[in-house]
Amino acid sequence: GDEGGAASKEEQGDNDNEEEEYDRYANTGYVQSADDAYGAGLSAGATAKKQLPPTEAPPPPMPKELLSEACLVIDALGLPTRREFVGTFSRDHLELYSETFDPKKNSASGGGGGGGGTGAMSAGGLASASAAKSFKIAMPSTSGHGDSVAGGSDGGGSGNPNPASLDQIDRRYAYYRRNLRELDDKFRGVFPQNWNVYHEMTYRFLQITSDHLSSLLTPLRPYRDRDCDDVTILLKALQKTVMFEKEMTAWLQRECGTIFLDGSREAEQAAREAEEAAEIEMDDEKAAIAAAATAAGTTGGRSVPPAVYGEDGEELEFDESGKAVAAGSAEGIRIKYERKMKEKREGRDRAGGAAELGVGGARHNRPIPVKPLIGVASGTFDGFMRPYIALEEQNMDEQLVEFTSQREVDTRGELPVFTSSTALFVYIKNSITRCTNLTKGQTFFQLFASFQDTLKKYANVLEGMFPRPNAAVAAASAAINLSANIGIGAALANPSGVAASANSSSSSAQSYRIPPGEEITICHVIDTCEYCADTMEALEDLIRDKIDDKYKDKIDMSGEQEVFHDVTAKGIRVLVSGLENRADKAFRDMASIKWADMDVVGEESPYVRAIHEAICPFVISVRGLLPTSYFRNFCDKFAAAFTTTFYNSLIRQKRISESGSQQLLLDVTTLKTLLLKLPVLEEKAGRKVGAAGGGKSKQGTKIAPAMYTKMATKQFQRIEILLKLVGTPSELLIDMFKSQWEGGSALDFQVIMNLKGIKRNEQAVYLEKLGVDPSIARTGAAHGATSSNITDHVQALQGRGSDVANKMTSDMANMRAKVENFRLQFR
Repeated sequence: GDEGGAASKEEQGDNDNEEEEYDRYANTGYVQSADDAYGAGLSAGATAKKQLPPTEAPPPPMPKELLSEACLVIDALGLPTRREFVGTFSRDHLELYSETFDPKKNSASGGGGGGGGTGAMSAGGLASASAAKSFKIAMPSTSGHGDSVAGGSDGGGSGNPNPASLDQIDRRYAYYRRNLRELDDKFRGVFPQNWNVYHEMTYRFLQITSDHLSSLLTPLRPYRDRDCDDVTILLKALQKTVMFEKEMTAWLQRECGTIFLDGSREAEQAAREAEEAAEIEMDDEKAAIAAAATAAGTTGGRSVPPAVYGEDGEELEFDESGKAVAAGSAEGIRIKYERKMKEKREGRDRAGGAAELGVGGARHNRPIPVKPLIGVASGTFDGFMRPYIALEEQNMDEQLVEFTSQREVDTRGELPVFTSSTALFVYIKNSITRCTNLTKGQTFFQLFASFQDTLKKYANVLEGMFPRPNAAVAAASAAINLSANIGIGAALANPSGVAASANSSSSSAQSYRIPPGEEITICHVIDTCEYCADTMEALEDLIRDKIDDKYKDKIDMSGEQEVFHDVTAKGIRVLVSGLENRADKAFRDMASIKWADMDVVGEESPYVRAIHEAICPFVISVRGLLPTSYFRNFCDKFAAAFTTTFYNSLIRQKRISESGSQQLLLDVTTLKTLLLKLPVLEEKAGRKVGAAGGGKSKQGTKIAPAMYTKMATKQFQRIEILLKLVGTPSELLIDMFKSQWEGGSALDFQVIMNLKGIKRNEQAVYLEKLGVDPSIARTGAAHGATSSNITDHVQALQGRGSDVANKMTSDMANMRAKVENFRLQFR
């Protein structure tokens, strides 16, 4: 009960203070004059209002001093009364605008239709037809320049009589600009600064304009504008609206000392608390106002007006008609100079202008932060900008069509990339600038989705630069130990069933033939994909920084990056397959040699030199063009593919003699030396590595990576064991097989017996000695699983894991690149 009584006493004390202040002004005779000034605009707490008869002419303008004292009376009546007055003042002076420019009261082809001639009504006529509220003045039907209410030289003259149409949007802003200028001239120094009268009126003007624009742009409305699908008119209307909002923001900051909030809820709450503190003179008033000023981005009682920038990032100045010019141009300097001289003549320089705009002491001149104007009207366009998005998409699609035939390379960076990629990202960046100068909301998010789609299409363009696969050629693949996946008995008893099972679960890898010199183009594709994937990270950050907060969490380009990584992985496979096909003739020469009849071991075979000639130039060229991580990936893949192809070529032989196996071991040693040096091959002196493709010479270590050396050595070890066992006497074959071929299966053993020329009936005996069940051994030998058809079965089974392996290799390459970059940062 005590608390309630205390509260009642406190409220009673506040009311007594208000009544005392009101009585102080009532004794001066200003209250009655104030009532005459704004009629029925005041609510509870005021004295009886006098209202002019509808037919009586409005009284002559009162002196500014009298009006200023009337504002103090309104302030004394409390915050609700003041808010009501400011709202009434704004509505009164926007009534004619709302009627004249309402699309519902103007026909689609001309103004004035559907509204009973409202569009032709003069401001003075409307003023005389309405009861005078607040401090409403009779606005003339023409300005000093002879401009009509709905027209005027400021609005441009396209000949369209409909003032509400999109192509006449300048007329809206010219009308308001003229009226605001006249109001400022008549009421300068009348309203306290913390009332923010002109901000309230401008905010309401933009809200009304937003409603009008929504009516013009919404589909299926009878008054929908006929030009709302015209991109030129749509963009011009949006641009004019944005520039008008910026112009009014700059004007209010410069002329009225207005402080704008940042648009957050926290800032608005701080502003309300500051306004209430100023009204009731709380002890923490200064702290509340300081908090509101901080939320608005200022540190003092008056904000420094920020510069307004155009599309090109240049600071702008506005003349009296709202025309924007570059601040650094001669015209911009002249406008700024004339404004300064005008302020000086009026005794309102920027340092003291804010204090002189209001009356009644410091309490009434403390600035209260207000909501921003940017986006109030221009944000309406956001849901209707599909024609603009379609135009941007069309432009990007046209670029993609041109890129399909362009092969120009930009060699200025670390790696050569197609100029089409840099051109595309430059266009995207410019498109972002164009869009964010107008809107950062839904339209920008839709444009972001278009960027995603375009980048995926560009990845397809790059992929289309690869050669087409050979339809009839299956890539050679690594032999698989079938016993790891199926039983030995099943493999020997039904090899055809194994092949059928393998074919049903996998498809053969594709083979590519690369014309001479085209490996450079493939490297450029890989480099360009890497550049695009890296640039998209920066692009994603740029878009996330600029877009509205509610869309930030939706900005993700990882899917597009993955598309480019997939093209990169395919490019590596194409290079590997193309190099294999370069060596294909050498392998055919190897297969044509009669190894079964060879009885002399000599120097390396001619096919070995042919392999050298096919591999070395190709690898050196690729090394100078690919990033280090991707080149290592290429070497890993090619070494595995080459040894697999060589192994398959061996087991396809009908028979290899002991001398033939020794000659092959000599050839294998030479080829092993070549492949172990593959990652560090360099062009000999006299030529620059990668010069043909714009790459840069890579002078580094001449020692191959340890992981690569280990992998290649293991691959050749299997070939060497196979050849050693083929050259082993038959009586020692089983013991040597068990000791040298760790994990070797019965199928591997049968391959060796076939290469040695052991007859089928004898193979069953060897298989039994190896430990295979006698019945299964006899069945396997009777089926005659030859080296050739076993290889076919193995190849079919291998295709099952090729796609997964390629994907894992690509991911590992990306990881290696990031680790390498991280390591280099600490050098």
